[in-house]
Amino acid sequence: MNLKTSNADMAKRIASLEQEVKTYQKKIEILTDFLGSNEIEFNTDSLTIYRYIPARVINNRVSGVENFITLNKGSLDGIEKDMGVLTTKGIVGVVMNISPHFSVVITVLNSEYNPSCKTKGSNYSGPLVWDGKDSRYTYLKELPTHAAYNIGDTIVTSGYSTIFPAGIPVGIIENFSHQKNDDYNSLKVKLFADFATLGEVLVVENKLKEEQKNIEKEVIKE
Repeated sequence: MNLKTSNADMAKRIASLEQEVKTYQKKIEILTDFLGSNEIEFNTDSLTIYRYIPARVINNRVSGVENFITLNKGSLDGIEKDMGVLTTKGIVGVVMNISPHFSVVITVLNSEYNPSCKTKGSNYSGPLVWDGKDSRYTYLKELPTHAAYNIGDTIVTSGYSTIFPAGIPVGIIENFSHQKNDDYNSLKVKLFADFATLGEVLVVENKLKEEQKNIEKEVIKE
């Protein structure tokens, strides 16, 4: 056995293990902050159904109408299309394109993405819509006028999709107004996530997504 070769291989192996340990330490750090945040609530079912993959934002567009971010993780890291993305403060968006090492996420600051949300403690939900103006605000539409809500109430995800668990924070009600037909209200929402300074995020994997989609397809066929 060549001792120099053996030592070199051992050094590479140690370096690889050290990097692996650092990766897991980073995951633990992010997940600890995330799951320990006072702003986010999870139930036991969500924790067993959903897995969270840490990633870093390496490109961020907030000045257009169809904004997006790019992450440093891709298909080799387990990222797939239609996975949700969030921070410790709230939702960010959904994965639209992937390559082996990168993924592109359209954010809630994009006219093409309107996640279903609701006021915390309520069952009335509607689409979250951005007007293309201020990156700090968006609007929750199509809420019935008889629904109870107040300025300062928290807006959360409804859970009516396979992308996000229910109850992920989005923002707080800044103001509200009647929509044209007066049957619905539009709530102005100040977002929790600061899209101008996004750094570390979590990509959400719903382990039962395909099962849910398949059983719903059977109903649609009938």
